[in-house]
Amino acid sequence: MSTSELAEPVTFNPLAEGFVAWPYDQYARLRAEDPIHRSELLHGYCITRFADVNTVLRDPNVSSELDHATPTPLTIDEIRRRDEAPRGGRTLVLLDDPDHAHLRTLIAKPFRPREVDALRGLVDERVRVRVDQLVGARGSGEIEFDLIEDFAYPLPVEIFCQMLGIPEEDHPGFRFWVNCIARSLDPVMDPVEREALVGHMEDMYAFIESLVAEKRGRADDDILSGLIHAEEDGASLTTDDLITQIVTLYVAGHEPTAGLVGNGMLAMFNHADQWALLQSDRSLLRNAVSELLRYDGPNQFVRRIALEDMVFDTPGGTTSVPGGSVLYVSPASANRDAARWGETADAVDIARPDAAQHLQFGAGIHACLGSHLARLQSEAMFTALLDRFETIELAGDPVWSTRMVIRGLNQLPVRATLH
Repeated sequence: MSTSELAEPVTFNPLAEGFVAWPYDQYARLRAEDPIHRSELLHGYCITRFADVNTVLRDPNVSSELDHATPTPLTIDEIRRRDEAPRGGRTLVLLDDPDHAHLRTLIAKPFRPREVDALRGLVDERVRVRVDQLVGARGSGEIEFDLIEDFAYPLPVEIFCQMLGIPEEDHPGFRFWVNCIARSLDPVMDPVEREALVGHMEDMYAFIESLVAEKRGRADDDILSGLIHAEEDGASLTTDDLITQIVTLYVAGHEPTAGLVGNGMLAMFNHADQWALLQSDRSLLRNAVSELLRYDGPNQFVRRIALEDMVFDTPGGTTSVPGGSVLYVSPASANRDAARWGETADAVDIARPDAAQHLQFGAGIHACLGSHLARLQSEAMFTALLDRFETIELAGDPVWSTRMVIRGLNQLPVRATLH
């Protein structure tokens, strides 16, 4: 980078050359020079230091409800689209207490640690079948395949579909729908593309609505049936709330899990000593998953609204953020902050003692409901890569998704020896 480029004021620009492949250099400059950065593109503030991100995520004077925002072109457009949509507005992640607490209580039981641990056999079996299908299609021995398309991307949606009792033949459709919804989360998008995505999302809502209607009169032994009949203090989920939360859980459970495995394996290819260490000491697996979430996790930004004026200590003084401002807090940047993680913040260390204190799963009342399930799936997939693949290496250039909110790979070509 030239001296003149270095002298230019730092700005958040996800359209900059190289950002998609590696946003962390831009995040580092923001943390150092303008950690409470006013983004003209987003009409809000990008917050990038660990201490600030952690504070905002836990602050009761910060909201998840967009109606509290001072109107901007982006918020006006999103509220309009939300209000015109026939359903989908009361998603758990966009509500404050007490509505948030009410819905979370009704849907939380299947995602608690004990209930998730009971799914280990189901998850392990789906992972085993997926690898067996690779062997059946390509043969054993040395093969080349796409770790995303053939492994990391389909598995989380297959597992969640089976948990919900959704027929096997409908799983591929759900993969497509979930990808559409995840893509729609980005705040800046071509209107034609967004309109197409909304149409696909409506197809998903209609399918789940039909499935819920079928299951209401039955006593099936699956999570969807359990949610249909869930009660708390005499209250239960309306059909609209149930469908909306199911869609939210799909996206929250699928895209980040696939991103963790894909991003994590690429990180391991670039830190071969850490992969070798994990191969020799499987007791490090759980901590390794935490470290990979910290190092290059999928959740890049979380949006919040300041309910009152906020003041942050920043280089050269303080920065004031007016109440009503839209805040884009970055767990991905926070997890690379050397002020929190020390001089090795930009390295993979699967034995890092405090790796589990990363912010990929959020913090406060909106801490990720599906974090235990995401961990279980990720550990099962990494275990399969360790057990069933005698060797595995990069076989071509990775292709990154262009999304701003969720970071993940579209393609990760690998060469592996299966047994």
